[in-house]
Amino acid sequence: MQRSLLPGVLLLTACALLLTAPAAPAQIKSLPQLGAPVPASLVPPASDKHCRTSNSQVDPCAEVEIGGFRYTIAWDAQTKNVTYLFTDDPHIVTDNGLAVGNSIRVRPETGGEADTTYPYMKWFIDPKWKDTDSKLGPAVWYAALHKDYDHHFGDIVGFVQSRYIQVGN
Repeated sequence: MQRSLLPGVLLLTACALLLTAPAAPAQIKSLPQLGAPVPASLVPPASDKHCRTSNSQVDPCAEVEIGGFRYTIAWDAQTKNVTYLFTDDPHIVTDNGLAVGNSIRVRPETGGEADTTYPYMKWFIDPKWKDTDSKLGPAVWYAALHKDYDHHFGDIVGFVQSRYIQVGN
């Protein structure tokens, strides 16, 4: 009686696909606040991943999904306190209607008013363009902006909280 190799080959192929599949984002029930301890469930599986959290800082981080929205959470390696929160999820709309993809004025068309934006990593932060999201708690989120060619407008590419943001509020 001759046995077929097909079932064994199919089993090995399925195992290989499962082992090479991208990891799903970590799951937690609520978004931690900036400065709070990072949820313990994020630390072990995410300890190998690091994210840039400022021009000169890289922290351990994890991608999470909360309520169907995706976020990046980073924390200090020693204290395990949250240092950075970011989302570029296009489905999030802040309390005042800001959303990823919105174009906003960052500088008046005329007049001598100075540019109020501050560079932060590959974006710009304007202290005028910050907002809350009551679904996430009282935290203030800054719009992360890419400026247009004439620097009068910026496109919102995400929302960020970070202990490393230095703006003249």
